[in-house]
Amino acid sequence: MNQIILTTPEELRAIVSESVSQTLAGLTLPKDEPDNLTPDAAVGMLEQHGFLISKARLYKLTAKGNVPFRKYGNKLLFSRRELLVWAESLARRVNDKGEAALAIARSANRKLRSHGK
Repeated sequence: MNQIILTTPEELRAIVSESVSQTLAGLTLPKDEPDNLTPDAAVGMLEQHGFLISKARLYKLTAKGNVPFRKYGNKLLFSRRELLVWAESLARRVNDKGEAALAIARSANRKLRSHGK
């Protein structure tokens, strides 16, 4: 018989996040796919994995130092593995309907306050 394990949502998120990071870090790339990507290739790769981002947004995040990147001369390069780990770390799962409703309500309140209504 299978055992039932009780855990908090925070502990579960940490366990899943760590497992995903370890799995992504251990990925082996096909021989024809380099790990270093140009900004255009980085945007395309992220979109293929379901993380929609514009090239302009990627540049803004790079300028702020919020996304992992390298410079080669005056060219920006992004590591395929590092970008996937970074994107996964930003993705949040909302499993609780109450938590989702609260997030929507907070967003609506911010918009109302910012528009002076």
